[in-house]
Amino acid sequence: MQQTLYLILTADGFTEAKEAIFRDNSLLWINPSVLDEMQLKALSDAKIAITVLDKPVRLGDEKATLDIIKSIEKKIKDLNILVEYL
Repeated sequence: MQQTLYLILTADGFTEAKEAIFRDNSLLWINPSVLDEMQLKALSDAKIAITVLDKPVRLGDEKATLDIIKSIEKKIKDLNILVEYL
């Protein structure tokens, strides 16, 4: 079964995807400062692999988003990537 990775850029996006992330034990790549320490701990306790982006990406910045997707695809093969677009 193909693993799912969520690329989340905002707190609203995390709120919307949170249930699926926990349910499916998905991978999570997320903008810095979106999650607080309690949220990070809950994800860690649930064994969710989290990658915090090096620098913030603005929602709608297609070039930066595509660059991240390319980076992910180089590191992890056979992955279903879901990107936040609100």
